Amino acid sequence: MSMETEAQSHIGGHITLLFTVEKEGRLLRNQGSRGVGLNIEHGVIASVTQLSSDGQISDSTITVNDYQGQKLGNSEQQYRQLIDELVYARLLQENYTYDIVITLQLPTSQGMGMSAAGLIALATAFRELTGEGNLDQYYRICHRIERLRGSGLGDVLGIYAGGVEIRLQPGAPGASGRSLGFPCRQPVIVVWQPEETRHTSSYIDNPDWQLKITQAGHRALNKLKTGPWNHSRWSDILIQSNNFSRESELLDEDERKHLLNLVRKVVKDLELQIHLSIRLCMLGVSVVILPRKLSRQITKQELDELNNSLLQLNLGSIITSIAA
Repeated sequence: MSMETEAQSHIGGHITLLFTVEKEGRLLRNQGSRGVGLNIEHGVIASVTQLSSDGQISDSTITVNDYQGQKLGNSEQQYRQLIDELVYARLLQENYTYDIVITLQLPTSQGMGMSAAGLIALATAFRELTGEGNLDQYYRICHRIERLRGSGLGDVLGIYAGGVEIRLQPGAPGASGRSLGFPCRQPVIVVWQPEETRHTSSYIDNPDWQLKITQAGHRALNKLKTGPWNHSRWSDILIQSNNFSRESELLDEDERKHLLNLVRKVVKDLELQIHLSIRLCMLGVSVVILPRKLSRQITKQELDELNNSLLQLNLGSIITSIAA
């Protein structure tokens, strides 16, 4: 029986529409966020090739390519950290050497969950290669690294749920984290301001922001957490995510406001405002264009016209869809 020497995994990105910051717990696996978000098709592809079985895992090569096909410098640290944790958990052997290629399909630091999607993509590619351990173990390790690095709170738990998700209890999947998702195949457009990047930690580590965000997040969640979690909640989700972006004051920042106004104008010029909702992606300078009603999908022609108009304004824009 030949051992597999190559594996590939694709994990979609994750957009947070509203959230709380829950990092009081001493244990990283119990920290995270409650909230609501969307998983999308575009994300991260991780390819792993086993080079030898008599070397050292620390000699593995890691290449990270951004969404424009450029090599991304200084971005392999989180992946090396993941490998160390997988070795420590005995899910990888130290004497194997790998060639790893990470391909990002969306920008980083724009509220699209690229760090979490990248970690999970590489972790699941390794699992496919080795057949070791259960999936929850890998997700827990990815969540732990996200918390250690301050790069995310609830993205791992949101990706674990899939589709349109609600995070009811903070933490890692299989630890204290609890989340639900429903599948919802809908095309959407993600738009971002290319010059703007903020590290998530600049908000979640600031006590004033943390309080505003968490109070607004709890108010929104209290309206969403009871009752079934399915398509019937779509208009509630749109209402509460709108309330959240106002009450948390994340909407008041000039860069976000400016982007939102640009996108609103494009939507209005195409006379689509009756059919579409624009929501902030937390915590980037980015928005997602969503259908107001799930029964009225955005058409191919509308998607193309929106996308072209946005690109003409020198904004980043990608047509994608909510992932099942």
